[in-house]
Amino acid sequence: MNSFILKIKKLKEIFFSKRFLYFCLFGCINTFDTALFSWIFHLIHIQSNISAAFGFVFSLGIAYLLNSRFVFKRKPSAKGLLRFFISYIPTFIIYFLVTFITINIWHFHQFWATALSVLLGSPVAFLIMWIYTFSRD
Repeated sequence: MNSFILKIKKLKEIFFSKRFLYFCLFGCINTFDTALFSWIFHLIHIQSNISAAFGFVFSLGIAYLLNSRFVFKRKPSAKGLLRFFISYIPTFIIYFLVTFITINIWHFHQFWATALSVLLGSPVAFLIMWIYTFSRD
């Protein structure tokens, strides 16, 4: 039981930290960027799910720069960018499934489907980035 309480306290420290708050702030910017890029691709007549995927990938470049510089205090590098993209694979899977369901089954508007999917994947992304992308150099 004591081990469980320690794990809960550790999670509380992680998710109620200044670092996580900055991550969430930049996540809002990234959510907007993702939705905006997805919408732009959709406007040029690219299929909705493909537009969502392109929007997600394009916004990752901006997200990497913001997170490396301000959240994790690391100098951007090619190796870090590669790790960042790899760390987003689970988040992308969550993102793609949610956008697929919300667009094709529930018929959400492209913008709102994208925004919801990015918000749901954010805690997963933070933990993976902290552990894998920015914990070592």
